[in-house]
Amino acid sequence: MDIEKQLPVAIKTGKVEFGSKKAFEAAAFGKAKMIILASNMPKEKRKEIERLAKLSNLPVRIYNGSGMDLGTLCGRPFAVLAVTIKDAGDSMLGSAEGQS
Repeated sequence: MDIEKQLPVAIKTGKVEFGSKKAFEAAAFGKAKMIILASNMPKEKRKEIERLAKLSNLPVRIYNGSGMDLGTLCGRPFAVLAVTIKDAGDSMLGSAEGQS
């Protein structure tokens, strides 16, 4: 799965939320298709989101770039450390096919 190609599609056609608070909520309650974290997310926050997501069987992917890079990819003029995919829309994020 190519996050750089699929994430903009999910943002345009699906339901996506930004920020670590939303990612924590989704991970805790399993109410998402996938969580994408920037590679420079603080270690403790990242571990906690990953731990909660594992309990909820929610896939977590690490974006190979900084929060600024992820923000740019999302079309935002600020750093984005976490993206929660609630509805993947026309993208393959969070689908069985898109997780390989």
